[in-house]
Amino acid sequence: MDVRDYFDPVDFATFSENSQFLWKYSLGQSIERSTVRLTLANIHQLEVVIVGVPCDNRNNVVVPSKSTDRIREELYRLCPPERRVNIADLGNLKETKNQKGIYFALRDVTEYFAQLGVVTVVIGGSQDLTIGICEAFKNKPYFSLSCVDAFLDVKKGKELLDSTSFLTRIFTVNPDIFQFSLLAYQSHYVAPALFSKTKGLGIHLRLGLLRDNISQAEPVLRNTDVLSLDMGSVKYSEAPGTETVNPNGLQSDEVCQLAKYAGLNNRLKVFGLFNVISDVDSNGLTSKLSAQVIWYFLEGFLSRSLEKPGEARNFLIYKVEISDVDKPLVFIYSKETFRWWMEIESLNGEKVTIACSEREYQQAANNEIPELWLKYVQKTDELSK
Repeated sequence: MDVRDYFDPVDFATFSENSQFLWKYSLGQSIERSTVRLTLANIHQLEVVIVGVPCDNRNNVVVPSKSTDRIREELYRLCPPERRVNIADLGNLKETKNQKGIYFALRDVTEYFAQLGVVTVVIGGSQDLTIGICEAFKNKPYFSLSCVDAFLDVKKGKELLDSTSFLTRIFTVNPDIFQFSLLAYQSHYVAPALFSKTKGLGIHLRLGLLRDNISQAEPVLRNTDVLSLDMGSVKYSEAPGTETVNPNGLQSDEVCQLAKYAGLNNRLKVFGLFNVISDVDSNGLTSKLSAQVIWYFLEGFLSRSLEKPGEARNFLIYKVEISDVDKPLVFIYSKETFRWWMEIESLNGEKVTIACSEREYQQAANNEIPELWLKYVQKTDELSK
């Protein structure tokens, strides 16, 4: 399989010749160099691959979108990170007859690079493209999806499939999803009863909680395989190029921080950025911010620590006795990155390491059963039956 056959390649000249910046000092020039050298023999050496899906699903009709290349234009003119990353841009997914064909193609591409251990950055397009991405992981145990979104995109019945209802399809196709997390949602848009329509363990953080302490998102994103980011989650004054006219929302620095947390995650396979509409993007502000979000994701990626909890000397293991629990709770702490994990044992004896914060350890040390630990135990026991 030559995955490049799925794409119309990037014409880098259209970006380099129109650039107001020195191309040879840009991220675009670095990406161009890696892309030109790409062959089937060395494709496995990539660390990150960019794919574009230049279409929106509007009322179940596929329409072309210019946003993918507008974001590329802004991304390419940024400076490269301090350490070189082996990153290539395969171009835009070729046109298909319908939206289902796009989902299948995106599934194939995602699965191909996940098997190679290459992280895929998807520049969309509408957020329902997340359906195709998740199709690649429907048989993966402990699969975890996180969305950054002001809304919970679920609907009842047989309504049209689009960015406002795509999660309903994902939960139908992936009924055994281990964890679904919604970050930066706004309580006035999401009725609590809607969460009952989701699948998997739910770890959700509303916008106000993130605003108080955005680091609460780090353990959630560290447990994530796929992150789907709706740029409509950013307040309208900082990202006007979306369908959502949202007076409240994430600020530009906050969405960049979330992207950096995602990049730091060794487990993450796919980062998708969606719902940018360049036709209504005043001064290209949303495209510029989207490019910076991807840049901070790459910065996080380059700062990844390939640590395996408990397998090196720089870890401390704490076994905490709690009066109402038969076995001690096991926590793992990294002296290098100062991060925490919990060790969960299922009914069949399988041990799973889950990211957490120091808060869970402190609760256990105070003879309290951490709610997060209890949720994970219940979910792993459910999967073991």
